[in-house]
Amino acid sequence: MSAGGTANGGPPRPEVSDALSRAELDVERARERVASSMLALREEVARQVDWRRYVRQQPVLFLGGAVALGFLLGFRR
Repeated sequence: MSAGGTANGGPPRPEVSDALSRAELDVERARERVASSMLALREEVARQVDWRRYVRQQPVLFLGGAVALGFLLGFRR
């Protein structure tokens, strides 16, 4: 007996066919939500690790750090 079919191999019953259609739609919606969530997560991670944004927000701090690092490396030689 096939899934949703009758014992003699006839067409699936309407209620089984409707349930299958609803399940397929639910799976497709879930797949779209997962894809959307993954895209949003990827964008948020990229935004959080963007070092250029931090340099633009705190240029004096990074300039001071670069100068201090330059002095430390220069005096080690």
